[in-house]
Amino acid sequence: DVQARSLEASARRELRALGRANAENVARHLIMVQRLLDTDPELAYRHARYAVSHAGRVAVVRESAGIAGYLAGHYTEALRDIRAARRLSGLNMHCTIEADCERGLGRYRQALKVAEEVDPDQLDDLEEAELAMVVSGVRHEMGETELGLVVIEEAILMFRGDRETLRRLHSVRADRLEELGRVEEAEAVRVRIGEGPQEDEEEIEVYDVAQETDEGLQEQGPQEVADEEPSAG
Repeated sequence: DVQARSLEASARRELRALGRANAENVARHLIMVQRLLDTDPELAYRHARYAVSHAGRVAVVRESAGIAGYLAGHYTEALRDIRAARRLSGLNMHCTIEADCERGLGRYRQALKVAEEVDPDQLDDLEEAELAMVVSGVRHEMGETELGLVVIEEAILMFRGDRETLRRLHSVRADRLEELGRVEEAEAVRVRIGEGPQEDEEEIEVYDVAQETDEGLQEQGPQEVADEEPSAG
């Protein structure tokens, strides 16, 4: 099956535990999940639920459902699927999604608990940054915006990854500054990362917190689809 072959090899291996016809059917739905995640996460989630209804004990299927559920805003279901995928695979995966789902459900202490229990040695630079952004948001929603700012500034200082993720970190930092009433500082950050009005079209340099200190800008202180397949189009 041409579509099934477009899945990653590791996913194809997991699907071998199913009968051939079922494996090919589930594979088609997983491919639709991949294609739709960015454009229609709700439809992607429906495809994922169908796959779960036919292969609920395959880790990659539950993982796909967890990611799709998260992006579609089905946080309770996403938590269930991510945790099931973790049990089935034995891998400590998607802790950031788990923490952000807890945040989305208003369970802030549980979100922080998830973040605190993560082994940092198992995270790459991007995962560390994503987790910091979630924790910063949780602190703000708990009324601890100053602490949320500290979290994101520490993450910026430690980050060694790609430029786009660094921009996102700074954007969250600008949010925290604005929420603290430090509007001018927030605007300065946004201009530097290309989110504010520019005086020219030159590329914006992404400054880190340490550089800003030198410039005097550092602050003071669903329902499962089991009976019929969802439309792929």
